[in-house]
Amino acid sequence: MKKLKELSKSDLLLIFQALSDPIRLDIFLCLLKSKEKRFSGTTYNISKSTMSHHIKLLKEAKLINLRKEGTTHIYSVNEALVEEIGYFFDACKHNHK
Repeated sequence: MKKLKELSKSDLLLIFQALSDPIRLDIFLCLLKSKEKRFSGTTYNISKSTMSHHIKLLKEAKLINLRKEGTTHIYSVNEALVEEIGYFFDACKHNHK
């Protein structure tokens, strides 16, 4: 198993804080399944500003990427970070034994 970079405590804190909200967790899980997607406030019956806030926190944690096509924002999961998170949990599992 190849190792990418070591996630710092501050990286992990940002990631877990971003995923601690049910809507943000749902956005992230939805992107894991669909690869790319557009989101709007109507997707979750929330205001546009609230949706923007959720997306901003996921981007700050580097969990998602943004690609723009004109005025359309298309989001995807940061696959490299997902892999790093997997390595983190593998290390936790192996160090726990």
